[in-house]
Amino acid sequence: MKDKLKLLAKWLKEYSDGYFDPYTEGVLEAQLRQNKEDTIQQIGDYLEEILAMDDDQIKDELKQ
Repeated sequence: MKDKLKLLAKWLKEYSDGYFDPYTEGVLEAQLRQNKEDTIQQIGDYLEEILAMDDDQIKDELKQ
């Protein structure tokens, strides 16, 4: 299971909405697309951080 979560974190961190059309995509659409990519990649970072924690760290975080 941990390997599957590591793979998910890797995919999230590497996420890119590779397709965009500069002729039809406006400034707002471009910013929304970029924010989506940033958010997905940040979730991947959080997941990697959680996976790197030991049991004591996780218990401490859950107590807060």
